[in-house]
Amino acid sequence: MKQNKLIITIFALTMLFTSSIAQARTFKVYGWSTPKENEFELVYWTDYVAKSEQNMNFFGEVVEREGLRADTFEVEYGVTDRFTIAGYVDFEQPRGENMEYIQSRVVALRYRFGEKGVGLFNTAVYLEYYLPNQDYQSKKKEKIETRIILEKNLGNFNIRLNPKFEKVVSGPDVEEGIEFEYGASVYWKAAAPIKIGLEFYGGIGELTNVKPTKEQKHYVMPAVKWYITDSLEWNFGAGFGISTAADDIVIKSILEWKI
Repeated sequence: MKQNKLIITIFALTMLFTSSIAQARTFKVYGWSTPKENEFELVYWTDYVAKSEQNMNFFGEVVEREGLRADTFEVEYGVTDRFTIAGYVDFEQPRGENMEYIQSRVVALRYRFGEKGVGLFNTAVYLEYYLPNQDYQSKKKEKIETRIILEKNLGNFNIRLNPKFEKVVSGPDVEEGIEFEYGASVYWKAAAPIKIGLEFYGGIGELTNVKPTKEQKHYVMPAVKWYITDSLEWNFGAGFGISTAADDIVIKSILEWKI
């Protein structure tokens, strides 16, 4: 009982802290493990664009990305020990604007294969459907995202690779081809309960029509994972844009709680 009260207190305080930091999306490298059967995972996800020269469309207005806050709330449920379903709700707040709902995301499938430590990589697949707020941007489009999750432990190091493929299925960009993005991370178990690492994110546009280098977005992000309890994890990092079109500095915080 005392442990549950401690977890709830830490979860609430961290939500208050990170709500003053905020979000951009999507700085998370997914792992192979999934919630167990009948187990829930609650995630509060937040980034903040601390420095940027880029602009964005926000409900018909062109606004600066610097100072952008965004928040995501996720609930994932273990249907079996290998198969889960989940739902996300995303919000954004550029500097000087109100916080607004921008989209929902439904994970129709997340499935992991094999057993831990067997084979070159532990492998899982992740299928997600985006349902945007139709007033959010001029390009009203739904899309499907497929992510392949690869994970490997090498001594005190953990390696994760997330190649990702997206396809617009409605709206003015429906004729576009499949787009490729990626996420990757390397973490070192420094000292229990802390891991430190580097994360990498980016995208090149359509596989058959790669964007010019100056239009691509790529980031490198030093980050820390703190396993507060067996069921509560906090991932915190600062990302640096290493391409022209990327934001210069983004701060992220992800709090995951299994119940």
